[in-house]
Amino acid sequence: MEANFDLLLAGCNTRCKHCYVQGGPGRCMALEDALLCLRKLDELAEALPFPASLTLDNEPMNHPDLVPILRAVGALRHIKPFHHGMTTGIALLGRRDRDDVIRAYLDRGWRDFGVTLHGSPEHHDELVRRPGAFQASLEAAAYLKAQGAKVNVSLMFNRFFREDAALLDRVLARLAPEYVYFAIPNYTPHAQMPAYEPYRGRLGDLIALAPCLEAWGQDVPALLEAAMEGTPGEVIRQIEAGDGLRQRFSQPQEELYLAVHPDGLLYLGNTGAETACLGDLRILDPVETAALLRAQPGNRDYGAFYEAEVLPTDRALIRALGALPPDLLYSDPASVICRGLEALNVPTKLLSRRPPP
Repeated sequence: MEANFDLLLAGCNTRCKHCYVQGGPGRCMALEDALLCLRKLDELAEALPFPASLTLDNEPMNHPDLVPILRAVGALRHIKPFHHGMTTGIALLGRRDRDDVIRAYLDRGWRDFGVTLHGSPEHHDELVRRPGAFQASLEAAAYLKAQGAKVNVSLMFNRFFREDAALLDRVLARLAPEYVYFAIPNYTPHAQMPAYEPYRGRLGDLIALAPCLEAWGQDVPALLEAAMEGTPGEVIRQIEAGDGLRQRFSQPQEELYLAVHPDGLLYLGNTGAETACLGDLRILDPVETAALLRAQPGNRDYGAFYEAEVLPTDRALIRALGALPPDLLYSDPASVICRGLEALNVPTKLLSRRPPP
């Protein structure tokens, strides 16, 4: 088992349609609380019998006191900080102390940063629901490179990519990123996820992009093979071949995700996919909390979102998936299954989907 804690320092500057973490503006964690939570997480990690890592989220660069927080991260002894480095760029460009912020990252050894592109400026800004977001990403990437950082680009595949490919070619040539990560959006049972479905690309769109994908440094055969696994048609074939829902559901998961909200509350589940509140991290006993976490199953995959007794039959799931275009592209078979379970209105354990008291 391995645990990852998301420490939510501040809200995000965009509200991406594909994003399950319920991004958008949000409160910042008070500096004294952030420093206390870092110490408590380090104590908790020391008491755990398995490795633990820490991620600063949602958009740390929105936090006015980010520099002392980054310095405190450098003093952690038992929990491994994980730096995903992704930024919208909007908060960074708006900071007067941005040189100091980037220097604090670089001093930690965190040199890799990334921006996500969804296509043309028009399509990108529509998908992230923030005018000017595309330009901010490019400007932030140029600034980061000028500061000595390494810049990577994530391309978030959607139905616009065929028409936007030539523009993306030019943008990537200008940015000259260290590497390009090609991402196919997932699907989890969150209330906002259906908003992205009209934008989802298809397998044919991806196949047509093969020359561009090769130019973007992708392993095209491996990418296409993996993409095929994330189509409703292929998942139906696998279920009919005997790889049923309950067999998939019972597979162990070796990653335990947790989130610490700006109010200090510790939750089971990744950010936006919380299933239970464990209490206020600032006052929880690390040893007792570690014992509680030892008893928890992994929760990376769809099995963490549903109770086994509410699962439909394989035949019902096949009927639900059969109503979808067979070549729609999801990140993996688990996303396809979540899409089918959503269509069947299968109740979830997610706190964000429970009716208010």
